[in-house]
Amino acid sequence: MRKKTKVLSPKKIKDITDTVPTMMGIGAFTSVFNSWNSIENFSKNHGIYTPMQLRQLIFKNSPLAKVGDTNLELARIIDEDLAKTKGKSLHAAVLDNFRELCILISLNPNTIYMGANWEKLQTIRNKKFNRKNYPKNYTAVIEIIRSRYTRLIASNADTYKTWCKQNKKNRDTLLFIKTTLKILDKKK
Repeated sequence: MRKKTKVLSPKKIKDITDTVPTMMGIGAFTSVFNSWNSIENFSKNHGIYTPMQLRQLIFKNSPLAKVGDTNLELARIIDEDLAKTKGKSLHAAVLDNFRELCILISLNPNTIYMGANWEKLQTIRNKKFNRKNYPKNYTAVIEIIRSRYTRLIASNADTYKTWCKQNKKNRDTLLFIKTTLKILDKKK
């Protein structure tokens, strides 16, 4: 009796080509070349020896350098808030996430003047309240955030949408913002 030859499924063939590229030829080499796992060896081979050097190189040559990663995060926070509630205005979304957005534009949210009513409340709570400790007005900060958001959406909408899809699960910046806010609140 003749032995049955076992036919490999396309999935198994792909798994084999991903793990053993030299046996499968030049076409399989592209799967290794495009793999994240091979970046470490490739970068060391070309004179970039530390992750920080690689980060700096990516940061300098990123196609998003013109847009700015903080502006992308700012737009994502606003868009997620707008998506939660239909009919919500941009102004309301900014106010709901004001502290987080202030961190993204490099402002301490605890040093922003929030208006006359807020000032009256602060003087009732704290007799040593001094207006000089709050140099930025919240309306100016809201306008800065609004202009960054509208400029990004108007000029780089496609880049922003692609970035959102690729970074859907990436919440590193939000974690950084929450940690920064905790530290700032302890210093109050």
